[in-house]
Amino acid sequence: MVGAAHRWAAVLCCWGAMGALLAVAAEPQGPSKLELSGAEHRMAAFEAHVQRMRGQPFALGFNEKDTLKRIKALCEKYPNDERVKALFARARKAIVASKGDTVDVKPGAVAFRENGKKLQLLFAEEGEKQFNTLMARVQAEKSALLKPFPSADPTKTNADDMVGRSIVLPGFRYPENEFTFFSSQYCFVGSGARGYYYVQLNNRAWVGAREALRRYCRQLGIEIPQDVEWTIIGKIAGVHLLVPQAGKKKTKSAFVGWLVDPTAIYVPDYTLAVSKPELELGGAFAGEERVDAIKSPMYTVRSVPDDVTPERLVEIFATAIMEKNHELYLDCIDPRRRETLKGIARINYHWDLHQHRFATFYVKVVVGKASVWTVEGFDANDEFDSIFLTEEERKKIAATAKPLVESAEVKSKAYDERGRQYGSPKPHFLRRVAKKRWYITNYEQPF
Repeated sequence: MVGAAHRWAAVLCCWGAMGALLAVAAEPQGPSKLELSGAEHRMAAFEAHVQRMRGQPFALGFNEKDTLKRIKALCEKYPNDERVKALFARARKAIVASKGDTVDVKPGAVAFRENGKKLQLLFAEEGEKQFNTLMARVQAEKSALLKPFPSADPTKTNADDMVGRSIVLPGFRYPENEFTFFSSQYCFVGSGARGYYYVQLNNRAWVGAREALRRYCRQLGIEIPQDVEWTIIGKIAGVHLLVPQAGKKKTKSAFVGWLVDPTAIYVPDYTLAVSKPELELGGAFAGEERVDAIKSPMYTVRSVPDDVTPERLVEIFATAIMEKNHELYLDCIDPRRRETLKGIARINYHWDLHQHRFATFYVKVVVGKASVWTVEGFDANDEFDSIFLTEEERKKIAATAKPLVESAEVKSKAYDERGRQYGSPKPHFLRRVAKKRWYITNYEQPF
């Protein structure tokens, strides 16, 4: 009996050992080297794609989706493997990054857009008021042409009866209908069937009113769509035979039309710009004298400190654009870029582009850390010179060196009203001479 008991005990022990081996065999031992390396290789490619996009959102392609499928399968097969868990965590991070970089945008971040709308409405009301006053004066003239079409036929009308009469011309499309005849510029209103009026653009009256309209757009940061029709108020100046067609090659017939000297430009829902030869600027827009008083309370930054850092200067530059502070915008820009009239014109052109971008694409700018380097000259604070050079050597170099010129690069990220990153990070380059104030050199760079 004792022998039989021992034999049964041995059998039970064998069965127990076999059960344990079967249980171990049933449990996964972890992913193979091939499985793991394949998933890691694809995950690295996914992360590289995220880096290339630099915060911009992107749709997952075939490779990214295949990577996630592989990692999902590994998680289901080896749920407790630490290496698989690490891959899962990397995949989650990459998916979040593929949705784009985001920030919290507070309701007040879009206040500058609302202020812009308020400014436009305020000056539009002033423009309409002054236009109505001007129209009342024109209507009081017995000879005024308030209904210009159909026009009097210049070939059958005594020009002396027309010259000097005031005229109101709606439907003025500029620059769409602008054209050149020899060295003179005109913009036509009308057609062959209704008759033509040729508004002269190469005289002081037009330039004075047109420049006033440009100042309106610049100072208030307002963009007037090109499909908006203007109304011209002017006086008949004579008769001319012209081909109302842009370009050097003329394919249309010539038409006799009435020449018009413009005295005012009215843009409905925007402003009235009037030629005023007695003023230094030659003209003014409605309410121009009150612009600074109205805008000033909206400014949060009014000047650039002498000790401004590169990062802070880029922030001030963005603020100046958002708050439509043109003077502050100019003060952020390298003086070398402001030395000529052509330079100022280019700066103003990019001011208009910046205004459009902030009004349309983004509402918040986040500035990164500056990278600063010496372009030329001797920097007494250079960390390597202070270590490797003697005091005598440094003084000798400083005595013969050019003035110190430093450059800096600051990258910014722009975000829309939902807090999503718009585009990729943009580099802003700055310059400083002799440790004085920093200035932005590539002011045309979008955010």
